[in-house]
Amino acid sequence: MKGEIKNIYRSMLDNLSALRAFVAVVESGSFSEAGYRLNVMPSTISKHVSFLEEKIHGQLIVRSTKHLSISELGRRFYDRCLIILKEVEETEAEMLEYQMEPQGNLRVTMGPSFAGYHLPPLIPTFLERYPKISVDFRITPEVIDLIDNSIDVAIRISSNLEPGLIAVKLAPNIRSVCVSPAYIEKFGRPAEPKDLVQHNCLLTNDASSSSKWRLLQDGEETVIHVTGNLVVNDGTIYKQAILDGIGIGHLSRYLVYKEIADGTLIELFPESRVINSYIYVVYPQRRNLPLKTRVFIDHLRDAFRGTPEWMP
Repeated sequence: MKGEIKNIYRSMLDNLSALRAFVAVVESGSFSEAGYRLNVMPSTISKHVSFLEEKIHGQLIVRSTKHLSISELGRRFYDRCLIILKEVEETEAEMLEYQMEPQGNLRVTMGPSFAGYHLPPLIPTFLERYPKISVDFRITPEVIDLIDNSIDVAIRISSNLEPGLIAVKLAPNIRSVCVSPAYIEKFGRPAEPKDLVQHNCLLTNDASSSSKWRLLQDGEETVIHVTGNLVVNDGTIYKQAILDGIGIGHLSRYLVYKEIADGTLIELFPESRVINSYIYVVYPQRRNLPLKTRVFIDHLRDAFRGTPEWMP
């Protein structure tokens, strides 16, 4: 018998209506009054009670033509029902509070270059606004699987997002071809995009793909196949190599717009820029988006609203 009651407890979500009906009968003393309390027909109350009695193979309520009484088993089961229903009510209240006020641990992933530039001004304002959210940032150049790694949201800079993700576009990722004055003094300045093939061009990540620079040449978008003596997957090191005069670089404008403005770097062919990719915030498909994720996405959208200062 104890095992059967435990089975009822474990399946309480499936039997909540029956449990509530039984409790109402015990507390009101009749099926009709219980039906009135729960706004259902007395016959529905009777079916719920019969279902429970069949489930535990015992009589909960002793019925007669004039009145009903609660069996000893029914009393014990009633006490257990009160515990179950109280736990359910507390869980519902907790979940409602969770959905009404953003809270919980938010796991976010993004690349180091984006994080280094954009993250510092975003974190303090977000945490101050949502004190019940804790954020776990996973900064990596790798494109990791969000579901396998229990990631809530990611920043992707891409022209081809992986399937199965919901994407919110934040801004175009404009890339600039730039070089240091020292490099130009030593090796000369390419006159047009096709001249890049004669220069040392620094590459990122997979050299086979990053060696194809998309630019406008004679008014038409074209791919310039470049080569170089340095391949690096870290934006900070890549940028420093350009500053040091090792070669010509092609990288996101938000990383170099200040250096271009103060003359530390020179932008080549600004009229030949094309939009290679976009900055997205992405998250896995799901029926109900957690509030903590929704407010983080809104925070990012607010930060990118309007024209960013690094846009030309």
